[in-house]
Amino acid sequence: MTDRKTLIVLLVFIVALVPVLVIALLTYRPGDDEDRDLAVPMASMAHAHATGLAVEVRDGMQLVFNVGPAAQLYQLVDGALEQRGDLADASLRHITVDVNDAALALGERLPVNVSLQVRRQDSGEVVVQASAPAMYSPGHGYHFGDNYPLPAGAAYDWTVTISPVLALRQEGAQDLWLEPVVWTGSFALDAEGRASGQASAPTLIGELTQDGLHIMLSQQDARPLYALEDGTAVPEPLEPLSRYYVVDITDHAVNYETKLLDATVTVTFRRYGVALVVPFPPVISPQYGFHYGANVALEPGDWTVEVEVSGLDFLRHAGAAVSLARAPVRASFSFTLDEPAT
Repeated sequence: MTDRKTLIVLLVFIVALVPVLVIALLTYRPGDDEDRDLAVPMASMAHAHATGLAVEVRDGMQLVFNVGPAAQLYQLVDGALEQRGDLADASLRHITVDVNDAALALGERLPVNVSLQVRRQDSGEVVVQASAPAMYSPGHGYHFGDNYPLPAGAAYDWTVTISPVLALRQEGAQDLWLEPVVWTGSFALDAEGRASGQASAPTLIGELTQDGLHIMLSQQDARPLYALEDGTAVPEPLEPLSRYYVVDITDHAVNYETKLLDATVTVTFRRYGVALVVPFPPVISPQYGFHYGANVALEPGDWTVEVEVSGLDFLRHAGAAVSLARAPVRASFSFTLDEPAT
């Protein structure tokens, strides 16, 4: 009798333990606990996603140029990571160049060498003449760049030289990316070192990483939208004083950096106790690809906004069953909408 009770207790223990082990195996990622001291919080790392001070498709390459605050960089020395450079220099700016395939397997990062020259417009002095090494970044992936000293309150001209693609070619790709590409542009730094340039890139309002999803909300000037009706692109009406709001959602748990499709995105703008609820449909942009977006007309002033990502009832393979969110994910932000320029 005692042996039978022991067997029953053992069976109950095994039944309770098996689901725990299965979940642990599905969600475990080797190396998650390594180098914790080097980790940067995800929410502080803005995505590129083909947005920048300058974006252009040339010779089968999509090129993205960006200038931002200095980044904390690490390099591998004798198998160990060491911090690269000193961030105490307030003039440092992080210049990045993305080089993506715009001809073959669209959107893939391309292996190239990138060199950079930056010249002051007022004096003609060359302040940067250097290679832009390849690097990886959370939320940005593979790109080229470094921290370079650039005094604030000045305007600059830049020249980026991109080598032919440094890879063997299979048949079908043998005639692509055979010559160097030279790309030029300009930007300015204000007194605080913030960059502005020729492209109308979305301005980040806020971002949040939660339940395996990275949600970003940005805004820019109104954009014409077209709906597909009987095989024809029909322009949608555009309210006066509208601005275009972009919700970018990426998977940060299963296929890192992949855009999240087939979600339901609802954005609620709140002010003075009034709520404006706007469904954000999926949108394709030649500048920054797939996202959810809408033109919304708001009065100038302070707003709070809630982004809800729901409808996550797509089928899931083993390994993705519990890693991505199952319940709706909500992100709340505050922003000030300025008076429109006259």
